[in-house]
Amino acid sequence: MRINSDQLADFDESFKGKNLQLNILILSKLPMHWMFVGMFLVLLVSVSANLAYAQDTSGLSVSTNKQSYMPGDKVIITGTVSQITDENPATIIVRNPIGNVYEVGQVDLMNNLFVHDFVLSYDAQGGIYTVNIRQDNKTAQIQFQVVAGKTQLIPVFDSEIRVSGENTDLVKYGNVEVSTVDNSITMHLDATKIQNGSITEEYHIPKHVIDAPGGQLAIKENGNDIDCTQTETDVERIVQCPIQAGTRELTIIGTMVIPEFGAASYVLVLSIAVSVVVFSKNRLLHKFR
Repeated sequence: MRINSDQLADFDESFKGKNLQLNILILSKLPMHWMFVGMFLVLLVSVSANLAYAQDTSGLSVSTNKQSYMPGDKVIITGTVSQITDENPATIIVRNPIGNVYEVGQVDLMNNLFVHDFVLSYDAQGGIYTVNIRQDNKTAQIQFQVVAGKTQLIPVFDSEIRVSGENTDLVKYGNVEVSTVDNSITMHLDATKIQNGSITEEYHIPKHVIDAPGGQLAIKENGNDIDCTQTETDVERIVQCPIQAGTRELTIIGTMVIPEFGAASYVLVLSIAVSVVVFSKNRLLHKFR
């Protein structure tokens, strides 16, 4: 279902002023010198509350799967409606830090529940994103943060693994080894610039490079198993791993891995094979004429 510009304007209008009406009423009862302190505290609490996982407003409860994301992450918005008065879908509008519409969705309710997800683009602007949700006459608003860190690209044959993180410039990635025997990819790296503890790196791994359908990838750091957070989209695995100062190699193990020569090379080999067959057939026909 599409949302036209008039519907979008009506949608935005329904949210104006609601968050400030009660706060202004309370502040108006305070002495002047306390009013400024109160206004600061209200602003601070409002920002903190909106960055929470969930918010309940007029019988509409909404949450996101995380508070903070990086470009390329999947955002999952989940909501519940306490009392359904009609079967209207839930309308979701996401705005980026400068107020532009970033994502729009309408989701039908299933047993008082609705779920909407989308993937942040790799060039998503960093900052606070605002999510406005409306179902019938019920509204809710939450916020999440996008941290636009630095990005590195690790070539793997004719594809690549995208690495992002706030401190990813502290890690230098080198050669990549692919094993079709172990269904693994090993990335050699230099993490000596990490001074204390570890940093978190986020790896966006295309499923045609390495995958474990129905399961999870196994991750080893210097040959030892480590715990990494894993999510996935239709086309890639998103893995967040702690990288220690002494890390020399990171091995990702799946159940299937990109062939040694890559998909493009197989197309080339197939084309050559077809050409040889056609050429041989033509020579054979010419011989018996």
